[in-house]
Amino acid sequence: MFTWISEFFSLAKNYIIFALLLAISLFLISTNDNGYTKGLQAAGLVTTAYLEAGVQHIVDYFLLSSRNKELLRENARLIDLAAQTHLALDENEQLRQMLNLKSHSTTPLVPGSVVGRSSDGGRNFLTLDIGSDDGVDVGDPVVNGSGLVGIVSNVSGRFSLVRTLLDADSRIAARLVNATADGLIEAGSYGELKMSNVARRHDVKKGDIVETSTLSSLVPPGIVVGIVSKATDKPGNIFKEITVQPAVDFSSIFAAFVMQYKPPTAAATLEKEAIKKK
Repeated sequence: MFTWISEFFSLAKNYIIFALLLAISLFLISTNDNGYTKGLQAAGLVTTAYLEAGVQHIVDYFLLSSRNKELLRENARLIDLAAQTHLALDENEQLRQMLNLKSHSTTPLVPGSVVGRSSDGGRNFLTLDIGSDDGVDVGDPVVNGSGLVGIVSNVSGRFSLVRTLLDADSRIAARLVNATADGLIEAGSYGELKMSNVARRHDVKKGDIVETSTLSSLVPPGIVVGIVSKATDKPGNIFKEITVQPAVDFSSIFAAFVMQYKPPTAAATLEKEAIKKK
């Protein structure tokens, strides 16, 4: 034990001596009243103040840096929570609209969840987790609480593929409610639709509602397709150029109904054959 103490003092004696001398010097300076010593005291106090301020700035920097990281983590958590809340509210609203549709529909509806999406090169499809085992058939219209989604193009026992209104091959006969004019709804640009074959003589305004027409035998009339966002007349063109904002938000749709609609037999057969060939 004494050997350990001896070795310790041997290694640390210089530091111990320095600490003792420093303590004695500080004591002498603090107890001495002559002018020179008071000047040293004042200089020491100023130096100590500057050193304390510098050390405090360094401490504050690291504290602020740590607090900033905490705030960033909290901000990220709140953004994620807000996104989840918005998604939950959107899904609840979709479900509420679908329940309302089901309670008022005179056509049998088969509910399904969206389990797949495909959007590439003008193609736009949704996959539902219901198929022929559930009574789904090619050519059946698909809707949700907001309006028309598309038409079933392929079906298996447990799944069905839906060609949405945004697909390049989609063609739906539609009607402008306010203008009482019929036309054809096709896929447009940037997630919008376009309505063709509407004569210039019709008064079409922004905000006019577009619904499915009685001219289609596959889709029952009166289903909302969208709202006119723009209508223009071009010189030399006998038809209006009409842009329609779809009623359905295809980016967030998570569920839909397949309508077991039974249209007139002869016309329906022709239209279903046309869908299968595409």
